[in-house]
Amino acid sequence: MTLHTNFICDNEKLNLKIRNNLNGDFAAVENIADIKPGAFINISWNKKKLMLPYSPRVGLISFSDKKWDFRYNFKDSIKINEEEPLLYELLPNGKYITHECILQN
Repeated sequence: MTLHTNFICDNEKLNLKIRNNLNGDFAAVENIADIKPGAFINISWNKKKLMLPYSPRVGLISFSDKKWDFRYNFKDSIKINEEEPLLYELLPNGKYITHECILQN
């Protein structure tokens, strides 16, 4: 499965690049199943440039810091839903804003 890199989130283009950081090589990830510990995602969206570390979690693939969380959920608990990731904007009051994304054709 080739990694999709172009999405529309809240009517704005989102482009991403995922890199593994094994031994400092910053190798581009071409298949979502090849993400390794130490990976990170670069996101360009809505005049923002984000760099989020891979945050392993049960039931999803997540890249997050204390302000943003980009997630791929699983379909039927077995297949990664790579076509509809979610971008959460984490607010200081503990609430969040969900930015729903869809694959750009």
